[in-house]
Amino acid sequence: MVRVAIVGCAHGMLDDIYATVNFVNEMDPSNPVELLLCCGDFECMRNLRDLETLACPTKYRALHAFHRYYTQAKLAPVLTVFIGGNHEASGYLQELHYGGWVAPNIFYLGAAGAINVAGLRIAGLSGIYKQQHYTAGRFEAMPFDNNTMRSVYHVRELEVFQLSHLQQEDKTPLGAFLSHDWPRGIEQHGNLRQLLRRKPFFEQDIRTNTLGSPAGEFLMYQLRPQYWFAAHLHVKFSAIVTHPDQLSSEARASNGETLEAGKAKSSDEQYAAPKSSFQPTTTKFLALDKCLPRREFMQILDLPSLARESTSKEEQKIDSDSVLVTEAKQDVTEFDQTIETSLSTKRSSPPKIMFDLEWLAILRATHHLASANKSAPRVPQEEMKIEDKDISWVKQRLEEFVAEKKLDKGQGEWITDFVKTVPGHDEEEGPHVATGNPQTDLLLELLKLPHVVTAPFVGGDLIAAAVEDPNEIDLDDDEDTGDSNTRRVNTEDVTNHDGASSNRAVRIVTKTETPVDSCEVNLDL
Repeated sequence: MVRVAIVGCAHGMLDDIYATVNFVNEMDPSNPVELLLCCGDFECMRNLRDLETLACPTKYRALHAFHRYYTQAKLAPVLTVFIGGNHEASGYLQELHYGGWVAPNIFYLGAAGAINVAGLRIAGLSGIYKQQHYTAGRFEAMPFDNNTMRSVYHVRELEVFQLSHLQQEDKTPLGAFLSHDWPRGIEQHGNLRQLLRRKPFFEQDIRTNTLGSPAGEFLMYQLRPQYWFAAHLHVKFSAIVTHPDQLSSEARASNGETLEAGKAKSSDEQYAAPKSSFQPTTTKFLALDKCLPRREFMQILDLPSLARESTSKEEQKIDSDSVLVTEAKQDVTEFDQTIETSLSTKRSSPPKIMFDLEWLAILRATHHLASANKSAPRVPQEEMKIEDKDISWVKQRLEEFVAEKKLDKGQGEWITDFVKTVPGHDEEEGPHVATGNPQTDLLLELLKLPHVVTAPFVGGDLIAAAVEDPNEIDLDDDEDTGDSNTRRVNTEDVTNHDGASSNRAVRIVTKTETPVDSCEVNLDL
């Protein structure tokens, strides 16, 4: 079992999030949170230049706390994995298209990706769905204009196609899937009446079957993960999806393209990756709110690892109204049922990011489909299968590459470490403009692939830093305790970092006045 904290929209409030995790750990020190998963709107702005790439009204832009983790003045206390949303430092994330470290102990999963952490197989899809850009290539490049600043985070067909070929190898299920927007139609599998009481303006989208992402709906039924976590709509909502024995043609139609209700596309417009012999019969869905006072933005769960274990003792039960945290008597969320899971065992060392070899094989097999043009070729409709020989090539290549580069990495471990490529906020030394990222260079070199939607790193001789130990850092013990009002360009963290630790109830609901939401405007852009 792996004790995981799941967060909805972070909106840059890292200090508050980590303070809450630390407080949860103080409540049960024998079973600490080992992994933090964030479902988008992470806002990893390193400096004011990154702030200019945030798709948000200028008067609401704020730098928040991430730059302190980037400059290593602070260190994330728990391994953090996140996907992108529709409010991001898009230029920085674009450099790490295939995933990588944005700061020590903080890992971006990429535009799409799959990894393994402590035996938990995790996949994710960044961004939100917009039909007008779904079949486009990755044509956006710095500097962004008002249009590309938004299209850059729109989901692309190629990434959905790639994810759809994850096969739950060796009869092991996909443990968790992260998305920012909800899979379309998920509201039908939970307490719809309660959802509409909280968000009555969802009703029209629900009536027209346009609430959520068709691409997410496709992947939900194609991959059948044990858990699906999402954010974006700023409300907590849980559901259980029961999967049929075989996918209907509508569920797998056209790689997530929008369909009229009840109508499937013709067979030549459909594809479905071959499925493995073992698949979960249900997917437990949980969407969480944004990180603000009086919001349900965090959930603590003990998730099963890759090994198939007896469901009689370890199945976690979720009803339509609330999702359980653990059997420990923690007042983190409402409890409606008991949970029958064995608590995670404390590990001798922190978990690490491990490659998913099948995902690397998928990247190799589909790289020729990548395009930096607005008009991109469509993904193939014929079946594509990743074979054992493809995975064997990746495994052998990884072993040889680690030995050749003399990387201090364990077997199967992610090969790069954090690389600081530009100065953080208030730093003067170093170039302020860089192209690409050496982490991406190293990953493509591993797979023997050229740059297509990314660019080689230019900005200094920092390649060696990609393989240095990220733990060799100087920590600043000073904590931010002050508040400041949001200004036109706010370079300070506007949150109260003492709030989480002082709230002894730890329901992720503080009894303070809710501040202005800087990202409530134009959610769907």
